[in-house]
Amino acid sequence: MIFFVFSYNRGPHLRNCIDSIERCAAKHTVIIYDDGSDDPETQHILADIEKRHEVKRPRKAGEESQHGALYANMQRAIESVEENELICFLQDDTQLVREIDEHDIHFLEHYFNTFPNGGFLAPVFQKQITRQSTRDRFVFYPERGVYVCEHQSRKPVAGVYYSDISITRRDRLKEANWSFLANEFDNEQQAKQHFLEMGYLPAPFAMWLPNPPAYRNKQKSFTFRLAEIVNQAGFYPFNLMDSRATKALRERPTNSAPIAEDYLSVAADGLRTPWIYDPLRRYRLLRKLAKLEGLLSRLKHFKS
Repeated sequence: MIFFVFSYNRGPHLRNCIDSIERCAAKHTVIIYDDGSDDPETQHILADIEKRHEVKRPRKAGEESQHGALYANMQRAIESVEENELICFLQDDTQLVREIDEHDIHFLEHYFNTFPNGGFLAPVFQKQITRQSTRDRFVFYPERGVYVCEHQSRKPVAGVYYSDISITRRDRLKEANWSFLANEFDNEQQAKQHFLEMGYLPAPFAMWLPNPPAYRNKQKSFTFRLAEIVNQAGFYPFNLMDSRATKALRERPTNSAPIAEDYLSVAADGLRTPWIYDPLRRYRLLRKLAKLEGLLSRLKHFKS
């Protein structure tokens, strides 16, 4: 399997992500696509990583999309892969949390070989902050051996057919004439046209780090910065699961979707639970303030 890791200006998170792959999937290839990081610490960490792994940087200026040049880089990544190679897409704020063994690789290969219209698999845990909706939405499909998100909302969502953090195979995307679009929601609709619902692994091995600092279009609004301060956004890596925890994860009843807080722990003390992954998620007042700030920004742009 090839791990493609996409990064921008979060050096400690990137180093942690690469370290987790080296510890949990040492036999597999790692390639980093950096989106032009200009932070000195991140540049130093990239230089160190480049001694062991291939690091690719922007080919040209102006390759912008919702997440910088993420989707242009994802397209470059899949075009560089052999036809039947397994691909795992990660980002710098994600981490492998347990060893990937032959059982995992066999499961992945068997899934794609058995289901020719299976496009993507999600290797992540579910979030405790959405525990009730997880129980309602995530249903185990025994004939496929995975969970499927049965989301009924009319609002545009991602995560039913597609996620930026996912596993796929190059030949599967090529058969569908797949080309990454400008944002996650458009890629969700594209995946819906070609593939089965995305399967969520019964024994996930990756997760987003909780409460990371983030960029929206490489910029942060005032409200977003405030939310990061209030929620103490920072670097909260996971402890790796040991063999006993992995065994418990694999042997639990399938009617219980895996919740991150039930199986994972963070290395830092004092991080509030349930964990959040967007600083605007915990407090409704901050979300309202963000909407107001966005409205004022659009009005200012319209007047100019």
